[in-house]
Order: sequence, then C-alpha cells, then structure tokens
Amino acid sequence: MFVVMKNNTFAILLILLSTFGFAIQDTVVKILSSSGSLWQLMFLRALLVIIILFLWSRSQRRSYDISPNGWFWPILRGVFMSLAYTLFYASLPFVSLSEAAACFFSAPMFVCILGAVILKESVGLWRVGAVLIGFCGVLLVIQPGAENIKLILILPLLAGLSYAMAVIVTRGFCQKQHSFSLTFSHNILYACLGALVVTLLPLVPISEELKTSNEFLFVGWVPLTQDIIFLIGATSITHIVAMTATIRAYQMAETSFVAPLEYFYLIFAAFIDFTFWKVLPEISGSAGMALIIFSGVLIAVRENINQRTLNARKNEC
Repeated sequence: MFVVMKNNTFAILLILLSTFGFAIQDTVVKILSSSGSLWQLMFLRALLVIIILFLWSRSQRRSYDISPNGWFWPILRGVFMSLAYTLFYASLPFVSLSEAAACFFSAPMFVCILGAVILKESVGLWRVGAVLIGFCGVLLVIQPGAENIKLILILPLLAGLSYAMAVIVTRGFCQKQHSFSLTFSHNILYACLGALVVTLLPLVPISEELKTSNEFLFVGWVPLTQDIIFLIGATSITHIVAMTATIRAYQMAETSFVAPLEYFYLIFAAFIDFTFWKVLPEISGSAGMALIIFSGVLIAVRENINQRTLNARKNEC
C-alpha cells in the first residue's frame, strides 16, 4: 500500500511537470506564431529531438529503444500525431491558448467513439453519456449560432480527432513498441514534413493577402534570429521533458489515475493566457471547459472499471 501511495504521489508530480511543460511549449509556439514559420519550427524542433534521442541511445548503448519493431504502424501513428500538432498550432495565432486546448481535449470523446468503431470495444451507457456531456462542452466553447462564433476552433477540434486516431493506432497496433521508438519515428516524419513544406512553399503561388492573414502557416523559411533560435530550443527541451514525464507517470501509476490529471493543462493554459495576454475565458467557455474535463474524467473512470473487470475475468479463467 505504501509503495502504491508513493508511486501515485510521484506520478502526480510528474504529470504536473508534464502538463506545465506542454503549456509552456505551446505558449512558446504561440509567441513564435507572430514572427516565425510553423513548418520551420516543425523541422528544427523535430530535428533537435531526433538528435537528442539518438545521442542518448548511443551513449546508453540502447539503440534498440528508438528503433521501431516494424515501421508501418508507427509511421501511420506519426501521420495522425503530426496532423494533430499542425492543426492545433495553426489555430494559435487567432484564439487563446485555453480555448484551443479545450477543443483539443475533446480527444477522449473521439477515442471512445473510434474505439467502438475500429477496435470493436464495448461502449456502455456511462461512456455514451460522457461523450454527450463532452460534446455539449465543445458547443459551449465554439458557440455555433452565436454572433461571435469562432469557426477557427474547428482546427483544434480536428486536432483532437487526429490525436484520437493516433491513440487508437497506438492502442490497437503499437502495444509492443517502445515508447521512445514511437517518439523517434513520429519526429522523423515531422522533420521530413517540415523540410518538404519549407522547400516547396516558396514555389506555390500564394496571394499576399493570404500570407498576411496567416504568416505562421503560409510562410516558409524565415531568417533565424537569436530570439527564434532560443524559442525553438526552448520548445524542443520542454517537449522532451514533458513527454518523458508523461511516459514515466503512466509507467508508475494506473492509467485511470493519471489520465484525469492531464486536465491540469487547461488550468495552466488559462493562467498563462491571463499572465501573458490578460485574457480570461468567457463564462460559456469556462462552463464548456468544465464539461469537457468532467467528460474526460468520467471516461477514464469507466475505462478503469472495465479494465479491472476484464482482468478479474482473466484471473478466473
């Protein structure tokens, strides 16, 4: 019992570090969106992550930890992860970090639905209710039908869907892959995508009006100032620290205990929004975030109950 409590306490500290690290990382990306390029950021950050993981594996003589056991499913997972990050980051120049994050955290709802459709997992009334609650939360954040509807929030919502697809691929087809190998293969794909778009974007006839409307998305390579280099380095480090802390937290405690704690990200995002940009979420947005958090926690709890029931049946056999 003492060991479990100790592990749970350490897992809480790790997930707090992780969610704070991801919030700082996304804040840096939002800052970069006013002067940098999404594709340049994608390429340089992924390249730095690849180098760090490669040097670590060589120094520890554990090259097998970053080499996937087969490339198809890790690469497919990487496609969905890359799409999720791209869509999420593309929305940041136009909305607050907390609003984008609230829509992105619709991912557990999509995981629930896609798990039933693709992996043929059973979905009971509790999880159906949780999905409906989360959907109502998303509607409160986006506010369809209102005069101030924020259609740009469709991007982080689609990012949540893409992330959910990555989770489904991981759960259904990558269970035997080492976590570092998935991170490594994902960043290889991310670096290649960034390099490809940075190279081809200047050759595509894009109107100046479109470039001006979203330079972060439609501009290729920009001059590397000291500020940009520092910010890209910062987001690379926070990415590795946050990802490592997340992996370790899930290794030390049960998924159902750790998963709801990831919603601390929304608290950190709201705090950063107010600290840096003096932005506070609207009442409807706050209510929507609360419903999304409740939906995610409820799904995690039911996942834990179902898993324990399944394990008990296996033990009986």
